[in-house]
Amino acid sequence: MITELEQKELKMIFQGRYSEDVLRILKNKSILNRNGEHHNAQYVRMIFQGIRQNLDIEAAIWQAAKNRKQKLALHKLHKQKILNEKS
Repeated sequence: MITELEQKELKMIFQGRYSEDVLRILKNKSILNRNGEHHNAQYVRMIFQGIRQNLDIEAAIWQAAKNRKQKLALHKLHKQKILNEKS
């Protein structure tokens, strides 16, 4: 289960949008719901908020957070490189 403290930190990483990334990870790993269908954004948000529990979706949320954090770090590094270049 994702705790309230973890939710706050994840929100800072995701900056509001995360469900599409999580759904993409679930789809790539072929993780389906008990009806054999793809999970939906509403269910992902319920897991994120701690209303429901699903270890597969929690793992996908953490993977999405890791991916987003790496992307943000790369973006920051790229910006610094551009700013530090001498004309």
